[in-house]
Amino acid sequence: MGSMIHSARKAILFHLEERLEAELAACLAAASCHVQRYPAASSAVSGDLVFCTTGPAFHAAKAMFPHLPVIVVSRLPETDEWLDALEAGAADYCAAPFEMIHLRWLIETHAGAMRPAPLREQPRAASAAAA
Repeated sequence: MGSMIHSARKAILFHLEERLEAELAACLAAASCHVQRYPAASSAVSGDLVFCTTGPAFHAAKAMFPHLPVIVVSRLPETDEWLDALEAGAADYCAAPFEMIHLRWLIETHAGAMRPAPLREQPRAASAAAA
């Protein structure tokens, strides 16, 4: 059970500018998150969350990965861009320079939300249904 909570997450970097992608990939790898780039040499890409920029890349990522949280990435933090991204349906927003604590929070909050409930929670739900 503990291995599920600490298992490595996979992030898809979707059509990011080369330098921004390299910075984000290095930080995610340091946070023990596997990184896949899209487009990639391989056509098979899967992950737990997607990082992309706003505009057409964001809409393409939402269409291609409809069941994954999409986090908008920016070179410069701007409040308007952050609010626009959230209103458009982004799960979250992050900007360079990337901070490890923020990236870990994003990974656990958005990719971690996909974890099944711990077994100790299930009997409570079953006993409540029986009552």
